[in-house]
Amino acid sequence: MANKKSTGVALAVAWPLAKKAATQLSVFVANNPDIQKRLAGLGAKVSDVQRARTPEAKIARAMTSVREQADLVLASEPSDSVAALQASGWKQRADQVERALQILQHQPRAMQKSQRPRIAAMADSLVAEVLTSLIDDDAAD
Repeated sequence: MANKKSTGVALAVAWPLAKKAATQLSVFVANNPDIQKRLAGLGAKVSDVQRARTPEAKIARAMTSVREQADLVLASEPSDSVAALQASGWKQRADQVERALQILQHQPRAMQKSQRPRIAAMADSLVAEVLTSLIDDDAAD
């Protein structure tokens, strides 16, 4: 019984804080058209990736999005900046993921089934890094 009560108290304290943070975030996004455009573009790309039929196609589309974002960063930053070096790394890692996918296609089904999750995890990690970097850059601006 004490456990339910402590959970209720924690929820009663955390809920107003979460609600306030969500309100502040929505005001921040509402006042920044550039962030709205980026989020809309990312949403469109995510839905495009979800429409892919096979896991390999989903990964390939995600890597295309990573390369596009890296190209945008490279076009807007000096070539010796930290952001440009990071974007170059994203492109290299996207190439690595796609090479792994190409090799996987020529493997026996059992090997494909066991290795596909590892490649998907590499891709997911890269997408998360790019997305986090873009969100952090917008928040810093």
